[in-house]
Amino acid sequence: MPQTNAEAQIELHRALAPRYAYRYSFEFSRLFQEDWHAEMISHVPSDAERILDLGCGTGFFLAELEARHPGSVGLDISHEMLKVSDQYVPDARLVTGDAERLPFATGTFDVVFCKGSLHHTRDHVGFLANCREVLAGSGVLIMSEPCNDNPIIRLARAVLYRRSRHFDVGDQGFTRNGIVGLCEQAGFEVERVRKYGILAYVFAGFPDHLGVLRLVPGNALLTRLFIAVDRILCALPVLNLLGFHIVIVARPAAR
Repeated sequence: MPQTNAEAQIELHRALAPRYAYRYSFEFSRLFQEDWHAEMISHVPSDAERILDLGCGTGFFLAELEARHPGSVGLDISHEMLKVSDQYVPDARLVTGDAERLPFATGTFDVVFCKGSLHHTRDHVGFLANCREVLAGSGVLIMSEPCNDNPIIRLARAVLYRRSRHFDVGDQGFTRNGIVGLCEQAGFEVERVRKYGILAYVFAGFPDHLGVLRLVPGNALLTRLFIAVDRILCALPVLNLLGFHIVIVARPAAR
């Protein structure tokens, strides 16, 4: 009997859990991830109290979220990932569940975060519609997903997803217009779109895949420089096509 996507993702992330912990064991990688997380968390409304990290994985983002907004909830389909998460966020509320069938009532949350979760699903509009359903009327969806606006990045990503056993060939990135369109189909109004990550993403983000920066003296300082340069490049027309991720901020459209 063929595997469902949920079953395939559970198997994939069971094997990946130790790699995620390894990835965050380096100071330079944590610096990059913390900047990425800060960019996402900066969009949380000041009065938000009920927050969901959808696809929380090993909990590194959830730990930073919990430090700023105590009481946040983390959901992931992989129990192996959540076991790692429990080590880093022992006081967080963790739920094992399928993001495509959320076990929460309508209007439960003020904010839903999705850091790299959407591209692991197959029914993208359905996934986003579920996010809208669990958001309060004035709630906000904050996502960061792989961006394929650059054809070179799109090709490299396609090859990597097919050749590496650490990715599912069915996963994909999104163009800016494509992901905005998906959000609108799911009943959202998109408020903000920006690119994130170029040099820092490549060299500091994933030492388990590209570990060259581990061998460079002063790699933490170099990562800070990469982050600063990326921030400038991602703000410039045309050059922002180099961005590897796209950050989306959206609210439910009036029902």
